[in-house]
Order: sequence, then structure tokens, then C-alpha cells
Amino acid sequence: MTTEIPVPSETETAPAVSTPSLEPSRVSRGWLLGFGTAWFGFWLLMMLPGQFMVMKLASVIDPAAKIGVGSIVIAEMASVIVVSVPIIGWLCDRSSPRFGRRRTWALGGFVAATVPFAFVGVQTSWQLAALLLAVVAIGQSAVLVSLSAMIADQVPIGQRGRASAAMGVPQVIALAVGMIVVTELVRDVGWSWAVIAAIALVSPLPFLLAYPEPAIAQRARPERRRSSGWLHGYRDFGWATLSRVLVNAGNLVGTTYLLYFLSDVLELENPESALTVLILVYLVASGLASWAGGLLTDRTRSRRTFVAVSAALQVLAALTLAFVPTSSASIVAGVLLGIGYGLFLAVDQALLTDVLPDEATRARDLGIVNSAQHLPIAALIGWLVLSVAGFTELYIVAAVIMALGGIVVYRIRSVR
Repeated sequence: MTTEIPVPSETETAPAVSTPSLEPSRVSRGWLLGFGTAWFGFWLLMMLPGQFMVMKLASVIDPAAKIGVGSIVIAEMASVIVVSVPIIGWLCDRSSPRFGRRRTWALGGFVAATVPFAFVGVQTSWQLAALLLAVVAIGQSAVLVSLSAMIADQVPIGQRGRASAAMGVPQVIALAVGMIVVTELVRDVGWSWAVIAAIALVSPLPFLLAYPEPAIAQRARPERRRSSGWLHGYRDFGWATLSRVLVNAGNLVGTTYLLYFLSDVLELENPESALTVLILVYLVASGLASWAGGLLTDRTRSRRTFVAVSAALQVLAALTLAFVPTSSASIVAGVLLGIGYGLFLAVDQALLTDVLPDEATRARDLGIVNSAQHLPIAALIGWLVLSVAGFTELYIVAAVIMALGGIVVYRIRSVR
């Protein structure tokens, strides 16, 4: 009946961090669909700039320095998110507006992100574009922490896999749909940013306006505790955070440099087209696996095993690229990587919400996780490895990182 997770210790009992509260009621399919649509809007704003739109804009503003300009702007956005997410999470936990603290921050975040986003594409100075995108990143941070916290606040444990899938599957759909919009339907750079902003702003409105947020339960303000039980709760949360950071970093190491792998190692005649095929294969596999993983983890209540399996599949994908560098093998690797990462998207978020140590600081704690996830680990590792070795070594390193992520998840003791 309570949200506290018992600590499996024979000698200690964890003291309650906050007063008990009833587990949330089951959410409807309409709620899950609306929640997924809201995430679709967020992922449009989050995925497309880093994947395509910033680099395209940089090539228009300053063709001679497009790589440097694009890299600076993307790094700036990541840095703003790393700093702002924990702060906004802390503020979100402590706010109590009538509209609902999560809904208010989510709606405000969407407005703060989409309005400047709409004007980025018409800038002729990369400095002005970078300034607008810094504001966009702050809005993205507000959306990220508030929507993430809704899973822990409003979804019972038995549905958190489905809710996590509703968070993960739209990431795949948004990237695919968004790329079609900005490369095929709206090729003008200025208009492409405005159209994506409009779609992203409209997408969450049905959910945020139609589903009232449950009233905030009256809870005692969390007290500072020094007992080992309290520390144990954060220990599990720490291991879950480390697992997510490692698996994500390894995945990014494996995917960031695929274009160069296809052109320099496989020496394909048209590496861009080959990369498009790989991305589509990866997205389809990821979307299906995320949906199925959400259902399976809810039915079995098993989190750690699914995270470990997802990491193992991605390890196999990286090793396939390392030791079987052929075009057909890269397709196999794309399928394995997509299934592994899709499964990870659904299950890992459910696991994290299960091990949150304090219901009064959910947005802040999830903000810390999301902040750590945006650290530029993959770029640093890729630069270091490729400076002294080649792609075989790069993908071996990626496999090792993801394997560690799958192993450390078993350091968590409070969930299966």
C-alpha cells in the first residue's frame, strides 16, 4: 500500500523518508496514449537538432566552419541541460501550483522551448542561434524532469513498464517522422525549425489539458537521515544511475561514428544512403522492442534481468561491427542494437522509478540521472580511441562499457 520499497537487510530496517501514501490508481489507455504523444513532442525538440538540424543550419550560416560551429552549438545545449535539469527538478518538487506542479512545469517548458526554437532557422549569426538554443535547452530540461516524474507520481508499479514504453517508443517515431519532415517535406531551413516547433507545441496539449494531475498528498518534509537504511535507498538509486549512464554511453560510442565506419572501413560507395538504411532498421527494431519490453516487464515484475539482456544484445552488436566488418553484418548489428536499446528504453526507466528513494524529491533525483546521462562521455571516448587506434578497438571499448552497465544493475537489491 505504500510507495516505500523495503530494504533487503537482515539486520536493519529502513526508516521512512516521508509519510506513507497510497499507490496511484491504474492509468487508462488514453492516459498512456496522451503521455506518449507529449513525449513525441519533446523528442522532436531533443533529437532533431543533434541529429541533423543544427549541422544543416551551421552549413548555411558558415559553410567553411560548419563542423566547428555545429559541434560548439550541440555541446552548448548539452551543457545547459546538464546544469539546468537538477535545478529545475529541485524547483519542480517544491512548487505547488493549482494546475499541478508537473503539468505546470511541462507546459511552461514546452512554451519556453518551442518559441525560441521556431526562430532559430532564420538566424544569420551562429552566436544568436546558440543563444536561442540555450533557452530551448532550459525549456527541454523543464519538460524532461516534469514528464519523467509523472511516471513515479501517477503510475502504479504494475504499469510502469508500459508508461516507460510510452516514453521510449515516441523517441523512435519522432526521429523518423521528424527527419522526413525536415529533409523531404519542408526543405527550407527557416521554415523547418518553425514547423517542428509548432508540431512539438501542439503534441502535448491534449494530455496536459485533458488529464488533471492528482492533488499533491500532504507529506511531511523529508528529514535529513544518517542511517544506513536511508543510504541504502540512495545506493540502489546510484547503481541504477551508473547502469543507465554506462549503457547509454556505450550505445552512443557505437552509433555516433557509424557514418565514418561505413565510409572508411567498409568503403561503401554511398555511405549516407547506407546509414539511412541502418537507422531505419535500428528504429523499427527499437520501437517494437520498447513496446514489447514494457508489457513483459510489467507482467513479470522483472527489471534487472531485462536491463542485463538489453545490454548483452547491444554488446553483441558492437562486437559484430568490431570483428565482422561487412555490409550485411552491419544490418545484423543494427537489428541487435535496436532491439537491445528499445528494450532498455522501456525497462530502465521503470527500474529507476522503482528505486527512487524519496517520493518528495522525485523530479530532483530523476533530474540528476538525466543530467549525468548528457555528459559527453561518448565523444571523449571516441576521440581518445580513434586518435590512437581504429574502429575495431572503438567497438570493443563500446562493448565493454555496455557490458559493465549490464553487470552493475545486479548491485541493485530492492527490485528483481
